[in-house]
Amino acid sequence: MPFSQRIHPGARVLALSALAALAPAMAQTADPQWLEPPHDARALDWARSKTAASEAAIRAMPAYAQVKAELAGALATGAAEPDITLMGPRALRFFRDAAHPYGLLQQAQRDTDGMPGPWRTVLDVGQLRQAEGTPFELQAYDLSSACLAPTFARCLLRLSPAGGDEVEIREFDLDAARFVDDGFRTPKARAFAEWMGPDQVLVEHTADGAPKTMAGWPASVRLWQRGEPLARAREVYAAQPTDAIVQLFAVGEGAQRRGVIVRAIDYSTFEVFGVGQDGAVEQAPLPRALKPMAVQALVGGQVVVQLGVDATVEGTAYPAETLLAWNSDPATSGARVTRIYTPADGDYLGGRSDIASAQGKLAFVVNRLLVPRVLLATPGESGWRVDEAIAGGPGDTLSVRGGGSSADDLIVTREGFVAPRRQSLYRPGQPLRLLAEDRSLFDGAGYITEIRTATSRDGTTVDYWLLRPKTLAPGPQPLFMTGYGAFGISYRPGYFDHTVGGPAFKLWLDRGGSLAIPAVRGGGERGEAWHQAAIRTQRQRSYDDFIAVAEQLVSSGYTVPAKIGVFGMSNGGLLSATLGTQRPDLFGAVVSDVPLTDLIRMRHMGMGAAWINEYGDPDKPDEAAAMLAYSPMQNVRDGVRYPPFLVTISTEDNRVGPGHARKLAARLYDVGAPVYFLEDEEGGHGVSDAFRNPDLMALRMTFLIDALLPAANATP
Repeated sequence: MPFSQRIHPGARVLALSALAALAPAMAQTADPQWLEPPHDARALDWARSKTAASEAAIRAMPAYAQVKAELAGALATGAAEPDITLMGPRALRFFRDAAHPYGLLQQAQRDTDGMPGPWRTVLDVGQLRQAEGTPFELQAYDLSSACLAPTFARCLLRLSPAGGDEVEIREFDLDAARFVDDGFRTPKARAFAEWMGPDQVLVEHTADGAPKTMAGWPASVRLWQRGEPLARAREVYAAQPTDAIVQLFAVGEGAQRRGVIVRAIDYSTFEVFGVGQDGAVEQAPLPRALKPMAVQALVGGQVVVQLGVDATVEGTAYPAETLLAWNSDPATSGARVTRIYTPADGDYLGGRSDIASAQGKLAFVVNRLLVPRVLLATPGESGWRVDEAIAGGPGDTLSVRGGGSSADDLIVTREGFVAPRRQSLYRPGQPLRLLAEDRSLFDGAGYITEIRTATSRDGTTVDYWLLRPKTLAPGPQPLFMTGYGAFGISYRPGYFDHTVGGPAFKLWLDRGGSLAIPAVRGGGERGEAWHQAAIRTQRQRSYDDFIAVAEQLVSSGYTVPAKIGVFGMSNGGLLSATLGTQRPDLFGAVVSDVPLTDLIRMRHMGMGAAWINEYGDPDKPDEAAAMLAYSPMQNVRDGVRYPPFLVTISTEDNRVGPGHARKLAARLYDVGAPVYFLEDEEGGHGVSDAFRNPDLMALRMTFLIDALLPAANATP
């Protein structure tokens, strides 16, 4: 039975009535559903034709040749040092530069002080692509759990053909620098695995007709023994078909190692389970309303979560935002859930990238008015003791990263918009020791980062970062704006990171441009309540917050709409497309990268069915009405003067699906709006990568410079 028919029949009738009532507003919105199938021949022909025409048009712009040359120079600098992961006696990193756009997996031995020695390449992904004739990309966003303690010699690597979310998992030997013959290996699928021991892994996959959730995620978790066919691995847990996703973790080491399963019923509601090496499954005594995505960190044998709302756990009441630790050992006597930390009023913890276990302790970042500091929690017989370890300042971003085991060292990272990222080894009572620092890509002495506040439509105050020249050029300033605002995810100052386009952003600053990032509702900047304030029928609040910041910068005389460019990726691509269709008078250019654009058809593309709780259910009348009020594809209108749009996507983006980007661009073409459409046939959801795809980034920067800067200021 289709998902839309599994609701109450009366609700179904009301939903159809709501859509019928909105028919006049939708009458001029033709729905090109034929563009949704990623590899349909007709849809691909359309995408290739529009891409070729858009590439030719942008390359003909006066700034293109210089932009391309400048970007090549910026990429040659290789500004970003890769994340370093510490794993007992060794360190691991995934190095990329202009000469190695697909990356090198490298390891180093650590000295007695814990510092890495010389780096040695163990896997060249570019060479692997050539050798196997498959456009593999290595998903190396989290290497800390990939390799098995205590030696960390064997790793489970994730290889994605063409950059999509489907991967092959292969066992790799770091010492031998090769894949293991007859080692653990999955076929191409959505697949995830965690070590349970040298000869056993916890695995989930969607290959060969395996059960899936409604979002196309694996629904069956299995214990897989070395040498056993994957199809014969024993099932230990089965999710419901209506669940969003299932995530896997592992905690502890040796014979005490246990698997952890997170059942995401939706992106706000979770159940957590422990799995013994014998396959026995136990549900944790935790409430369902946890912050995304339930498990924040793993310390020894304890699983760390954060409450999304006030809750009573094992007879004790805790306020929302409290960090709790669940002892996963079923042999533990007495209470197994303990309080780690409850933030004070005005303090907010960041997301999962801001919490890590190290040296048997828990490090986490707390923000107050967007200014961070690092706290260190130490377990003891009388509970957890929390001390401040490192303080940041306005415009700083502090982050923490653990190692391959909870007993390993802590890495603390500090960076800003124009302050190169520094990765340092932290040991309590000792000075920070520098592990790596990004090479300087830009002289930031002429720029300053401010934290400002605007007032949204409903009176809510919204903080935002403004990066601006210390000495402003006469007249309105060219302004680049970006944001996210969903799933509790927060954008923060980063040194030429992906949120601003990587090294390509240097070209904007070289021309005196500014940057604003509003901390809009839907994100996590003020905790889970800030996230929940802009889900489903309240999504408009996120856009109102962003608009309030843009309007304040205009009304103050800082800039004018013709000089404001808005950019976003994924949900940020939805944000930028929504702003461009709702307020075409407020922006001079719109870049919508790998976006959602058709909220009504979202569940039929990519893994959109997993996000109904966030955006709304089109079978519910009030939610359908709210979605139709902002869904960009349905809100493109004849007779409206739109700013230039650049819409970018990958054919292999199976997270949101290329149909969203194609359909938005098609509607803009239909009404004669100035639109450019670029679809790459590789790259997946991360297609806009300056090293892997420098020409796409040169086209984007050319588009922005042409739209927002007068010819006299188009060169630095």
